[in-house]
Amino acid sequence: MAGLADASGDRITIHGLDLAEELIGGTSFASMLYLLTIGEMPERSVESMIDAMLVTVAEHGLTPSAITARLTYRGAPDSLQGAVAAGLLGAGPALLGTAEQAAGMLARLVSDSTAETREQVVSQSVAAWLREGAVIPGFGHPIHRDGDARVTALRRVQIDQGLPEEHFLTAVLVESALSEAKGRTVPMNAAGAIGAIVSDMGLPPRFARGLSIVARSAGLLAHVMEEASHPIAGRIWKDTRSRSSHAGRP
Repeated sequence: MAGLADASGDRITIHGLDLAEELIGGTSFASMLYLLTIGEMPERSVESMIDAMLVTVAEHGLTPSAITARLTYRGAPDSLQGAVAAGLLGAGPALLGTAEQAAGMLARLVSDSTAETREQVVSQSVAAWLREGAVIPGFGHPIHRDGDARVTALRRVQIDQGLPEEHFLTAVLVESALSEAKGRTVPMNAAGAIGAIVSDMGLPPRFARGLSIVARSAGLLAHVMEEASHPIAGRIWKDTRSRSSHAGRP
């Protein structure tokens, strides 16, 4: 089996495929990402789904990661890569890495149940998590409180491409059980949908976090480039200092 990549004087191969002759000009970035991480070329349906997920996660406004990237660029305008990297360093169970947590959770729910027992297992699991005060990854959103349009769009692509849906349907059960227990709508968010779909495609949960990191890199690059021409980091810093100086005052 060929290794990840090999380079000689006149040839570069990636998982046995010639970069110049077989990949450049004929392979999408979504397929390249799959090839690099999984070791083979994806089916067209999987390629389309990965592409849709990359587009979904690329940008979401002035998030903590974008603010971090902008502030870092203000301090080191000669380090584009440093600013983008700084924005990615917080990818964890609260931001950007949530999709991995959701994928793992949904995979466990599916493996611990059958089609006949799944609703009961989900309901019992959600109740237990809430009693323990656990955060259920992939559900709820500070902005999209009544529903995340990105979830609907991703689900549409999943159906259009004829991909498996067991984990996504399990996520819908989690959403229902969680909303019922809370007495209010707690919608699945984009990270939850991506985690579910990644598991439905048979990919490891870590792929979900990696996909989020790769996609958000493009968005952070855009923020840094915008910061260079239309800076706002100074205002963010000034506002933070102003609020800090008044903290604790009566």
